Amino acid sequence: MARKDFISIEWKGLKELEKEFKAMPKKFERAAIKELTKYSSLLEEGTKALVHHDEGDLEDSISFDKATKKGQGFEFEGGSSSKYALRRHYEPYRMGVHDKTPGDKYYVGGRGRRTHNKPAWRGERAGRLYLERAIRVTEKDFQKTGERILDQTIERRGRK
Repeated sequence: MARKDFISIEWKGLKELEKEFKAMPKKFERAAIKELTKYSSLLEEGTKALVHHDEGDLEDSISFDKATKKGQGFEFEGGSSSKYALRRHYEPYRMGVHDKTPGDKYYVGGRGRRTHNKPAWRGERAGRLYLERAIRVTEKDFQKTGERILDQTIERRGRK
C-alpha cells in the first residue's frame, strides 16, 4: 500500500557540483594570491607610514613582495635591506632633548622633528616597532582578507 505522506527528492546538477568542487583548489589559489598580495601592499604602506623619517632613506628601503604559493601554503616577504632598519625598529627611545648638529635640539623624546611631523596612520604615530605595529593595526584587514578568499573560492555574492 502506498503512503500518502512521503517526500521525493530529485537532485539535478550533481555533475555541475562535482565540476565546481574540482575547480575549487585553483580558484582558492588564485584568490589567495590576489588577496594576500593586496594585504602585503597594505603592510608596506603601513610600515612606511610608521617608520622613522629623517632623510627618507629608511622609508625608501622598505618593500614587500607579491604573495606566492609555497608548498601547501602561501607567503610574502617584506621589510628593509638597511642594517639601520633593525636598529631603529628595536632601539629604545632616548628620552629628553638632544642635538643632531650642535645646538639644533633636533631630537625630542627619542624622535626627530621629521618623525614628529609625520601624520598618524590608523591612530599610530611614527616611531619604533613600526613593522610590528603595522601588523597589529591591520589584523582586522587580515581577517577580511580570509573572508574575501573564501567568498571568491565559493563565489558568494553580496555577503557583508
